[in-house]
Amino acid sequence: MILVLDNFLSDTECQFWRDYCVYANNNETMEVGLKSDKPMHRVDRNYYTVRSPFSFMDKVIKVAEEKWQEKFYFQRQSYGHIMHYKIPGQGLQWHAEPNIAKVSVSINLSPDHEYEGAEFEIKDHNIKLPLGSAIFYESNLQHRVTPLISGHKKSFVMWLPNKTIGKKRLR
Repeated sequence: MILVLDNFLSDTECQFWRDYCVYANNNETMEVGLKSDKPMHRVDRNYYTVRSPFSFMDKVIKVAEEKWQEKFYFQRQSYGHIMHYKIPGQGLQWHAEPNIAKVSVSINLSPDHEYEGAEFEIKDHNIKLPLGSAIFYESNLQHRVTPLISGHKKSFVMWLPNKTIGKKRLR
């Protein structure tokens, strides 16, 4: 299941999160386990973890619960992450996140004129995410971010576990 919502965040909210990166500390986790052909992948982008709730996150949970008809919550100790692609070639190969979430959410924070490349893609789906648009998708779907060609691209990513996935994580 995939749901795209245009104008999920306003231009002002997107600007807030782009500016947030100036003050945030880069997450020093340099590897992340992804379901793909390799067990670990080097993170080749800046990665900022947001550890406090913000009002728009209530809307994220509400949309996911209405669409999937089940209860979701945020991961322990993180509400989301800002991905910042700023060096040509940075991107993310095909992968999925079924072990950490049932639903994944990505919100484009950057206007088209600030970057080229670094496009979010889901295998076998044609998706365009303009500034402020959010995509909600099953975490087991293969997706990627194409290599950045120029400029800076930022997106806000959230992983929403359900009760079953949450129990696996707590062991």
